[in-house]
Amino acid sequence: MKTLTKISSLLIFTSVLFMACQKETSFEQGNSTASVGSLSIDASGNCLGAVVSGTYFKDTAIKASNYVDISVKVDTIGTYKISSDTVNGYYFKASGSFTATGTQTVRLVGGGKPLAAGTNIFTVTYNGTFCEFTVTVTASTGGSSSFTVNCTSAVPAGTYVAGTALTASNTITLGVTVTNIGSWSVTTAPAVNGITFSGTGSFSAAGTQTIVLTGTGMPTAAGTNNYTVTGATATCSFSLTVTPAAPPDYFPRTTYSNWSYDFDGVATDSLLTKVIQPNLTANGKTYNIFMSTYGTTPGFDSAATDQYASYYRRAGADYFEWINMGGYVGLDDPLWMEWTFLKDNLTTGGTWTSAQFTGPYTDQSGTTNNITLRWEFTIVQQNVTIAVTPASGTPTSYPNTIQVKQELKQLVGANWSLAAYFNSYYARDKGLIKQDLYDNTGTLQFEQNVRRLVIY
Repeated sequence: MKTLTKISSLLIFTSVLFMACQKETSFEQGNSTASVGSLSIDASGNCLGAVVSGTYFKDTAIKASNYVDISVKVDTIGTYKISSDTVNGYYFKASGSFTATGTQTVRLVGGGKPLAAGTNIFTVTYNGTFCEFTVTVTASTGGSSSFTVNCTSAVPAGTYVAGTALTASNTITLGVTVTNIGSWSVTTAPAVNGITFSGTGSFSAAGTQTIVLTGTGMPTAAGTNNYTVTGATATCSFSLTVTPAAPPDYFPRTTYSNWSYDFDGVATDSLLTKVIQPNLTANGKTYNIFMSTYGTTPGFDSAATDQYASYYRRAGADYFEWINMGGYVGLDDPLWMEWTFLKDNLTTGGTWTSAQFTGPYTDQSGTTNNITLRWEFTIVQQNVTIAVTPASGTPTSYPNTIQVKQELKQLVGANWSLAAYFNSYYARDKGLIKQDLYDNTGTLQFEQNVRRLVIY
């Protein structure tokens, strides 16, 4: 990405770049007047939105975890009694007071003991209305099962990246051999590298099958760790690899990525840059090729072509360009070299300097002299939000932006004298979003603003 303009006595080529709020009804008796309302019922007579919780086993007494949440439309506040019939030896009921009108959720707590396995249909009554829900009872005794886990069969799902919290997609599937049916609870607690896997359920049949454990937490570091499974007849361990977090990229070089810029807010003053598929091998290194096409920008050298290539690579936190520095700053002869135009790991105030370079330069009077130059860089701001206003006039904010002051200096005697400088802005995973050019007096010469970008 390059533009052209005259700065001081040098010709400078700018180098670019449902949660549903569920109100649980009170079981307190604070109102002696009976409420008025109706059960929420669908077209088939089912309790609308009924949620059955807990596991139900033949010959096992109902526990506190066995309940059903149902929806009720309350027209007048007051006390209520809502209950189901008794089916297969167990039932559900609730009582309390409604303190507000509208649709509410009531929790019917189970009681009794299922007498047989199978599917049971319960009828709920309230204020002359009726609805139904179903509960399935398994043949298990309801006690804890006996089983072993085969950790060598562990199959992870989801991605595991250091510094990225796990989601519901992060699971481990394990093979198990069940000898006695019943409930199971498996965990890898305590956490290893910030991660724990756990799961609960029940086995309704003996033999070989699988269970799924869901991961929680956030891995703190990359690497491979072992996780010990407890809850089965015997413990076993499986390994899981966490990959390093992808390093931030402030100058993407992925094929087909492209940027469009305008200058000084003029839409027809434009520059289009895109990354093409081929690479360049030069200087013993491999560079991505950026092809740029510019429009009718005033001040461009009439001898310049409408299209040109630039060559970039990255190593760690350093971003490099293979560049004809002689042509870039307006020397008489070509001078190819590599320079570091960005370091993304420095804090505010961090600095670095390019190698110095020397070549002949003919000024406007026709006098030719060898001049020695170098670039000095300073991190002005790190990880800030920058608003860029392109020709469309609509500002766009770019977080995680680094501002770099890039000064071109000439060796005069024993001192380095400022010739011109840029303020360049690089946004994380976006690239160069803005670049302003100043002369040696600090007067703004032009500003280059991104108006559209696509990163692949």
